[in-house]
Amino acid sequence: MKLLLIVLLAASVSAFSGPVEFGGHAGIFLPAGDDLDLFNTSLIFGVDALIHMPMFAIEGSISYAPLSTDDLLGTTEYSASMIPVLAGLRTYAGPIFYGGGLAYHTVSVSFVDALGVKHDNTDSEFGGYGNIGMVLPVGGMDVEASLKYHLVDFDFDSAWLGLTAGINF
Repeated sequence: MKLLLIVLLAASVSAFSGPVEFGGHAGIFLPAGDDLDLFNTSLIFGVDALIHMPMFAIEGSISYAPLSTDDLLGTTEYSASMIPVLAGLRTYAGPIFYGGGLAYHTVSVSFVDALGVKHDNTDSEFGGYGNIGMVLPVGGMDVEASLKYHLVDFDFDSAWLGLTAGINF
């Protein structure tokens, strides 16, 4: 029964959808809330998919952000990263779009402390995101600039801002 529902959902989306676009993005990822105490502005890059409907578009993306930080009290061999997986809806008002949806953020941190002890931690949280941006058609492709507000675990103390630009085709 579950398989039948998934097939019917996929068939209805493809039957009522317009063109599908795929693309990539890159930009900066800024911590907000309590994460400002640990992390600096980092890079973010990833891939996008858009399924256009008459009144809105279904959007999805997966990104990778290697998180940068200041020296954490003498730690060595430090690395941290976040992988946000986003799925939601957007609507358009001319070239401007806005929307939001659900997010799944996976954060990994690994470091060796001053005593030589290695610490590894990976945590995944559901959350949400909101976005606003602009699409400019250029030579058969869409150039897109976007600002996304990520709420990790739906918590304003664990928020991140993503400012990205990319191309969809």
